[in-house]
Parts: sequence; structure tokens; C-alpha cells
Amino acid sequence: MKTKNLLAFLIFIALPAAGIQAQIVPADILKKITEKDYPKADVVVAYDSMIVDVQETGLTYVRLRKLTKILTTAGAVQNNVVKFDYDPLSAGVKILSAAIYRKNGTVETLDSSRFIDYPAPARAIYWGARQIAVNFGRLEPGDAIETVVFRKGFTYALLQNPDDDDKFIPPMKGHFYDIVEFWSEVPVLEKVYRLYLPPKMELQYEFYNGAATSFNHFMTDEKTESVFVEPTKSIKAVKSPTHNFLHPKGKKIYQWKMSDIKPFPRERNMAALSDVAPKLLLSTTKTWYEKAVWFYNVNEDYGSFEFDKEIKDKTDEILKGAKTEMDSVSVLTHWVAEEIRYSGISMGPGE
Repeated sequence: MKTKNLLAFLIFIALPAAGIQAQIVPADILKKITEKDYPKADVVVAYDSMIVDVQETGLTYVRLRKLTKILTTAGAVQNNVVKFDYDPLSAGVKILSAAIYRKNGTVETLDSSRFIDYPAPARAIYWGARQIAVNFGRLEPGDAIETVVFRKGFTYALLQNPDDDDKFIPPMKGHFYDIVEFWSEVPVLEKVYRLYLPPKMELQYEFYNGAATSFNHFMTDEKTESVFVEPTKSIKAVKSPTHNFLHPKGKKIYQWKMSDIKPFPRERNMAALSDVAPKLLLSTTKTWYEKAVWFYNVNEDYGSFEFDKEIKDKTDEILKGAKTEMDSVSVLTHWVAEEIRYSGISMGPGE
């Protein structure tokens, strides 16, 4: 029932839509998501999409769009403020739009004064991370909230360069990598990850702990748009600060989609969710060895492995009695864990 009744709605919001104003979502569609259908849920995510356009340098432009229906008072309290984490050394984030779809059918488009950018709370790691929050204010069961967010940069490394787009090119230039979680703490009707990749880049990917529907296609010109996007006159291109997601001319397109995602069950002392729940791993490096060698050489060139007599003497002392390489690994690991307290601070370029 859920999939069939919401098919038209999911097609509508799956498209690369929404400009500075949020798209209007019909109230009767949202009414089909009810507390009766999801008795154990405080909220239900109607749609969660991520569109990633990779440049030849490895710089990425990302458009995130999410619509959430509030079912309970607890869900309303949990979502009156929605936060997005980012590291200004490696990513720039801008909220394009936020809207509340009230249960009475009215739509409130939030003013940018309700978007707040501030230093993220930190403990033990002080790298200057930030959060940008949307203050939705008072919500009621039956309301729905939508956010459309633009991000440029990357996720899994640090970099310091001049304050322009070059700042957000990954350290391993010309390569792209990502980890996409397809598990959720709340029900999700549909989650989509779409990737636009330059034709010269070769993608390696693997979906773990589950399965998703997927396809790929090479776009030679804008007229082939209808091959992978259902055409509709009501949808306009996303004109983000520096990018348009509707016309990735000359790119290879990949997409993964999962429907009716249920909260992942937890068990006592279970392994990390990243090890057992559905996830997608992507990389343009051919092997992990290639990435590891690059990373080793970066550290070697910078002098990260240099040591002095004091360090060598202490290491010899710790390793006294170790007979094998694995003995050494075990002893050193335990000594570091038990004797060193880590406090992460930015050390500037080369860190």
C-alpha cells in the first residue's frame, strides 16, 4: 500500500528539483503517512535524496533533499531544530530552502534568518568543525518538514588552501571516494543516491549487507535527460550557488535506490552498524593498495615518520621481550591505548 499510494509523490520529489523556494507537496499525499501505518515511529522520512556531481579535479557538488513527516509529539520535539555537520577545511554548506507543510494544508517557507551557522560542540577533537541548523520552531504531529541543502567539497580528509573552490579539491587530486549509509533509525519510504562522474574516471563500487536497485548510463547531451529522469513540466532546475544539477552534460550517471527502509534492529554488544547494516562504498582508485601507497608517500615526503633518539629508546624499552612482529604490534598498541590521551588540534598545512 505504501509504495503504490506514494509512487507519484516519490517520482515528483525524486527529480532534481527545488530552487530557493521549496516545492509544494500535496497535503493529501502526506496524509497517507499515518501513525496507524507506523505505530512505533515518531517520524517517517518520505524521501531522502543525494545527488553528487564530480568534477575532473575530484571536487564535488552535492544536492541533498529530505522530507520528513512528524507523527508524534516526541517526533516534533526531536525535529524542531535540524542540524548539518561540516568541516570548513574540506566542505562548504548552504541551505537552499526549508519549509513546513502544516497538517491543515498550509505551507510555510522559512526565511534565511532561521538558518544558523555556528562552531560545533567538541570533545577531544578540536578541528574547527561547524554546524548549520534550521530552526523550524514549534511543530505538531501531522506536520512535515523539508530541507534542500547544497554542499561542495569532500568528506574524508583535511585540506588548507586559498579561500575558493580549489580549497575543496581532495588531497588525492583527480579522485573521488564516498561512503553512503542505506540504514536508518527511522522508517524511510525511499532513499536515492545519484552520481555524475567525468567519463575519464573509472568507478569501483560495492554494496554491502543488503541490496539496492541500481543503473548506470552515459549522458552525451542534454536531450538524453529523459533516459534516466521522468520528464515533468512542473520541475525546474536546481540553481545552486555555483552549480546546476539538471544538466550534467558528458557525464556517466550511476544511481542506487532502496525503498521501504525499516529501522535497523540493534542487539546487545552488537558490531558497529557500519559493519553490519546496508552501505555503499565507492572509489575511483583501482585498489586499496593504490590509495595506501599514495597516503604513505604523502607522510614520507612530509617527514611524518622521522624520529629522534628519545623516541627510539622509549620504543626499544616498550618492545623488550617481543619476539615476533605481531608481538610488537600488540605491545605497542596496548601501550599507546593505555598511556596516551589524545586531544586533536589543528596543526596547519601538512597535518
